[in-house]
Amino acid sequence: MAEVTLLTHPGAQLGLWVGASDIGTGCTLSQLSQEKCEPHTHTIAFFSMKLNKNQQKWSTYDTELFSIYSSIRKFKHMLEGRNFTIYTDQKPLIYALEQNPNKCSPRQLGHLDLISQYSTDIRHVQGSESIAADALSRFEIDSITNSPN
Repeated sequence: MAEVTLLTHPGAQLGLWVGASDIGTGCTLSQLSQEKCEPHTHTIAFFSMKLNKNQQKWSTYDTELFSIYSSIRKFKHMLEGRNFTIYTDQKPLIYALEQNPNKCSPRQLGHLDLISQYSTDIRHVQGSESIAADALSRFEIDSITNSPN
């Protein structure tokens, strides 16, 4: 597993694929490259987080925005000073950084402020193009047990 997530090209363009569900958020951080004239992604990190009871009541827009926010916070050491693109299946988010701040809640403004410090390039992708991030957002474990050998 560790070998799969090694940086193949330290200076390569990065992409952050995010997803959110009713129970959690997830993301994959990948390097983008051209291989044989075809776009190619190489995943270098994964992140998943369960939403608390209050967060589970948020709108789809808010949970997806929180997914971007929490993913950037998780990988800030890898994203600071880097050019990267955020990919989401929530189309309204591609306009989030351009909207009137008076139409945002204080929580949304806080999330958008942090996001804008790292990237202003948010793009829409079909859900089928963000399978790993969506799967990570739906992954629920109440407890982990270690079975004896």
